[in-house]
Amino acid sequence: MGLTLGAWRRARGISQDEMAKLCGVSVITYRKWEQDPGSIKIDSAILIADKLQISLDDIILQSSTTNGGKNVVQEGSRP
Repeated sequence: MGLTLGAWRRARGISQDEMAKLCGVSVITYRKWEQDPGSIKIDSAILIADKLQISLDDIILQSSTTNGGKNVVQEGSRP
């Protein structure tokens, strides 16, 4: 299994607060993303991947393994 978002973030020396600011979201939202990467919308996943210098696949694969393959990164907003 690959590294988690938290592990990637810590390896880069970035705090959750800093990542939240870089992504333009609250710390609570960013923490949720680390716990449940399947809840990340695709545009946010792209931003996270860029900031952590990882591939989008790293996030998607983490999402599918942590959620039993049920939730993959969401596309845009759902009505």
